[in-house]
Amino acid sequence: MIDHDAFIVPPNPPVDAGDATLFDRIGGRPGLSRLIKWFYARVRYDAELDAIFRENVHHWPSHIESLIDFWQRMTGGPSAYAGKVRAIHRPLALEPRHFEAWLRWWERNCREVLPPQEAGEMITLGRRLAAQLQRPES
Repeated sequence: MIDHDAFIVPPNPPVDAGDATLFDRIGGRPGLSRLIKWFYARVRYDAELDAIFRENVHHWPSHIESLIDFWQRMTGGPSAYAGKVRAIHRPLALEPRHFEAWLRWWERNCREVLPPQEAGEMITLGRRLAAQLQRPES
């Protein structure tokens, strides 16, 4: 049986010695923090998403830190993130329009904040995450 609550997007493949992970190329935790903080400063006020964030995020500083930890793991950086992504999002009753809004902002933010190659890789990770969260559970 597949554990749908397990880490749902595989981390970047291991890199050869001397190669930099996506995490390293975006500036480590400081670069990732800038990306995530800027993104959520914008997306949380989107007309499609505002109510979801207002109803479900009660302490933004700790939420942002958790998101940074998640993306740190996703980009090949050191992370102790152990959240159950699918389980966390399941009670939100997200619809395709919510994922579309989130992705619009994600793609725009990545392109504005990151160099082109890294932006493309982060956009791909965001799209995979959105697709996996929308898959029916089996």
